[in-house]
Amino acid sequence: MSRRITFHRRFATAIIALIIAAATCTQPCMAKDFVVMIDAGHGGKDSGALGPKCKEKDINLAVALKLGKELSNRYKDIKVVYTRTTDVFVTIKGRMDKAKEAKADLFISLHCNSAAFENPRRTSLSGTSVYVLGNSNANDNIDLAMRENSAILLEDNYQTTYKGFDNSPEYYIFTEINQSKMMGKSNAFANEVQKQLVSHAGLKDNHVNETSRLWLLLHSTMPAILVEMDYICNPNRESFLNSESGCKKIAEAISNGIENYRKTLGHNIGSNKNKTKASTTKTNNEANVETANTTTAKQNKSGKITYKIQIFTTPTKVPAGSSKLKGLSPVEYYSEGKLYKYTFGDYDSLEEANTALKEIKKKFSDAFIIKTKDGQRIK
Repeated sequence: MSRRITFHRRFATAIIALIIAAATCTQPCMAKDFVVMIDAGHGGKDSGALGPKCKEKDINLAVALKLGKELSNRYKDIKVVYTRTTDVFVTIKGRMDKAKEAKADLFISLHCNSAAFENPRRTSLSGTSVYVLGNSNANDNIDLAMRENSAILLEDNYQTTYKGFDNSPEYYIFTEINQSKMMGKSNAFANEVQKQLVSHAGLKDNHVNETSRLWLLLHSTMPAILVEMDYICNPNRESFLNSESGCKKIAEAISNGIENYRKTLGHNIGSNKNKTKASTTKTNNEANVETANTTTAKQNKSGKITYKIQIFTTPTKVPAGSSKLKGLSPVEYYSEGKLYKYTFGDYDSLEEANTALKEIKKKFSDAFIIKTKDGQRIK
C-alpha cells in the first residue's frame, strides 16, 4: 500500500511540474545568452606537461582568463563560464558536468602540447592543433589521449566514476563512440578556431584532428573542442605561450574563431562597442520584419543586399519558443498578403547562406535562400 501511495504522490508532483512548466512557456522570455564554457586544462595537483621553466596548468589558466575577458568585452550576448579560475584540481567528469549544468553552447578545453623525453625532436616541435571527436578507432593520437586523460588516475575512486577506465592503448582502441550528434558542429567550430590560431596568432598549422579517445569530447553534449596551443617542451614556444603578448594573441584568435563560427549559424553578432537598443520597425511595405523570439530584427538601411534562409510559411504568427521553430534562434518573419514567412540568418554572401542551408535543411527540408535589401525581399 505504501508503494502505491508513494507512486501516486510522485505522479501528482510530476503533473504539477508539467503544468507549471507549460504556464511558464506561455510567458515572454528573455533571449538566451550564448554560453561559452572555457576549460583551463589540468590544475592543482595535476600540473599537466612540464616545460623547461613553466607548468602547463599555469599557461592554460592564463589564456583561459584572457579569453573570457576578451569575449565579455567584445560581445554583449556571450556569457562566459569557467571550469576553474584558480589553481585547483577539477575532475575531468566535473568539467563536463559544469558545462552541462551551465547549458553551454560551446565547450573549449585549453592545453599545451608536449612530446616524450626520448623524442629527439622534443625541443624543436611546434604548432597548434584543435582536436574534435571523431569516429575512427585508429592507433593515432593514443599518446595524446593517454596524456590528457591521465588526470583521471589522480581522482579518488576513479574506477567507479569512469567505469573501467584504465588509460591503456587497448582501452582506446576498443572504445566505441557514444556521442556523434555534435560531430558536424564541433568540426565546423574547430576549423574556424584553427584558421584564426594560424592567421591571427601566427602559429604553425598542425591541422584539425579527430580522436575518439579524449574523455571530455567523448562525453560532451554540445559542440566541443580541445586546443593544443603549442609545444611547451620547446623553449622558444614555451616563451611565447608564457608571454603576455602570446596569451593575448591566442585569446583573440579563439575569440575570432567563435565569432566566425556563430556567423555560420546565422547569428547576428553584436559587439559591446556598438551596443544599441533594438526597436521594432513597422513599415507600409510587404516586408514587415520582426523576430519570433523576443529579439527585434535588425533592419539594414544601407541598401546592402543580404541573404536569409526561409524555413516555412504560416497563416498565423508563431509565438516565442514554439516547437515549430525547432530550436532555431534568432528567427524573423516578413508578411506577404495574409501569410507570415519565417526566416533564419542574415548572410553577406550567397556562399555563406548555402553553407548554412545544409544544416538548416536537416530541420526544415523545404528551406530555401531569399535575397533581401533594406529588410525587403527581392524577387
